[in-house]
Amino acid sequence: MKRTRNTVFVCLSVIVISLAFITACNKENSNSSSSIPPGHQKVSVTLNDGPVLNLTSVIVDIRYVEVKVDTGKARHDDDFYDDDHEGDDNQGDDENHHGDRFGVWDTVGVTPGLYDLVKLQNGMDTLIATGITQAGKITKIRVTLGNNNSVSTDSTHHFPLPICDHSPYVYANIRTVSLDSIGNNQFIVHLDFNIARSIRFDDGQYCLKPIITPYSNNNSGSIEGIVLPAAAHAYVEVLNNSDTALAIPEDEGEFKIKGLAPGVYSVLFKSVALYHDTTLTNITVLLGEETKLPTIVLHP
Repeated sequence: MKRTRNTVFVCLSVIVISLAFITACNKENSNSSSSIPPGHQKVSVTLNDGPVLNLTSVIVDIRYVEVKVDTGKARHDDDFYDDDHEGDDNQGDDENHHGDRFGVWDTVGVTPGLYDLVKLQNGMDTLIATGITQAGKITKIRVTLGNNNSVSTDSTHHFPLPICDHSPYVYANIRTVSLDSIGNNQFIVHLDFNIARSIRFDDGQYCLKPIITPYSNNNSGSIEGIVLPAAAHAYVEVLNNSDTALAIPEDEGEFKIKGLAPGVYSVLFKSVALYHDTTLTNITVLLGEETKLPTIVLHP
């Protein structure tokens, strides 16, 4: 009889603990949306990278992240914001200071510091900013860079990476298809920092002309796979008539390319060693889906 009572007590204890855990989880999930004040929204910004060959690190100094929001009652389509030029601000876009008719800038909480873009590849990204803004249509992201940018070609050769035009601001135009909504007035902006197009080398010096492209996981697709052997030191190029992307596989050969527009692509596996290149054709990328390729083995 004693054993039966103990068993019942243990079972009831487990049920109580489980219910408490579920209640705590529900409360936490509820708080994530209930903490957003009326008339506001939560915006998170992540960063990843399109890699470049022959560079072992690319350090960018991120100081601020701002979100431009159209808080007006009228809802415009994306083309309306084509006339919103970089540099317009809340103080007004004309000599009479009538205000910026395209929206207002809100600063979101950023983790300032040095980010190595070379590490943000193969599907990896990092959260650089999140915060509460006024509710409305998100139209632009502005990233402010500091002066501690640098580039490395190997473990011993490091070079300063000044901004080419000396402007610290990097803009990304946000269109409806490049924004992920996760419900409850919460949004995520994914930014792809295109290193290959952003770094210039002139007269023996590097400089940075940042190009950032926003994309939505829900409105794009991805390609992933494995290429072997490691000795081939392969890289992967994905292309069609309108898009080109690059991946440098990890040590075990895994690679992933995100933010691809739906369509049909060719995938080129190129070796920088004495191995034969290989190409896959007619690879279909679908909206919101991952296209998994068979393992590719390059041969000498």
